[in-house]
Amino acid sequence: MLTSVERFGEWQDARFVSAEPTGPVEPGQVVSLAARGYGREWPVTIEVRDVDPQHRWLDLVVHLPLGIENHEHVTLTAMKDGGTLVRFN
Repeated sequence: MLTSVERFGEWQDARFVSAEPTGPVEPGQVVSLAARGYGREWPVTIEVRDVDPQHRWLDLVVHLPLGIENHEHVTLTAMKDGGTLVRFN
């Protein structure tokens, strides 16, 4: 899941729209999503700044509607029950 941008929407509560360039997550990639709220879809753009698949983290800049910009360090931790814990700082 960490390297598949098509699955970003699963932990962002949004629908995947596109990625440029296509393919596995990489620094410099821009991911476009659409999030539902207030009866419509809102554009969300994620800039991938850095990735470390071995240590299971991503640095992202998330551009939300109304000019909101979040700088996120996302870590993924495998759970004993087989799930994945996703943490945003």
